[in-house]
Amino acid sequence: MYSCAQSRWRLLLLCAALITVTGCATRPRPVSSPDAVETEAHASSSTAIDALLPVEAGFYRVNAGDTLVSIAKSFGRDLASVALWNNMAATDAVSAGQLLRVAPPPSVGSKSAPGAKPNTASGSPAEVARFKWPVSGPVSAKFVADRSKGVDLGGRVGDPVRAAGDGRVVYAGARIKAYGRLIVIKHDGHFVTAYGSNSKLLVAEGAVVKQGQTIAEMGADANGNASLKFEVRKDGKPVDPLAYLPNSPG
Repeated sequence: MYSCAQSRWRLLLLCAALITVTGCATRPRPVSSPDAVETEAHASSSTAIDALLPVEAGFYRVNAGDTLVSIAKSFGRDLASVALWNNMAATDAVSAGQLLRVAPPPSVGSKSAPGAKPNTASGSPAEVARFKWPVSGPVSAKFVADRSKGVDLGGRVGDPVRAAGDGRVVYAGARIKAYGRLIVIKHDGHFVTAYGSNSKLLVAEGAVVKQGQTIAEMGADANGNASLKFEVRKDGKPVDPLAYLPNSPG
């Protein structure tokens, strides 16, 4: 039979063990910096929108872990050719959600050198005016490369949101939490526009819309301020929407 002293000693050891286990279980996890959290949120939102878009024949949407080498090999293509078709160098990295051409383009005569960068809107007046403003409100948040995917536009809750260009609605719904009620329009083989944070959607998937047609009503952001998330994708990559809009709404 244990003595009273032995029982007290065993009880103290048990308490110490419980305190140690509890301390380990409740130890707080490291908290990411606000910048890291914001970047991760943008990346996941971008990938989510990309997943909604149809992939045409001859193209491939990059998955996590893919490389240009592995993509070329899986499609039985020469690495140099795949790089050339996408205006990339053979050593360039790819990112999840990126859309790549994996078949020869229709016009193989107009080849550019590997590593050449795609044309930007700055050299083409037609592309500068490629779209019209979806709302008439001011820009409340600008596009920042590698940190944001588009711009935030202000106005009043309930203001009409208009299609920036002719196209077909490839998504209309609210499955992506970061965008609320969202509409995605495919305009051609190069451009896609996205309209998020709407209070009401007025078109359905599959609808053919004209430039300037009302497609939704403006909603509000997390702070209750009227806001529209507007994004432009060119060849699968987020670009600054302001580069493809007139200087001012109108």
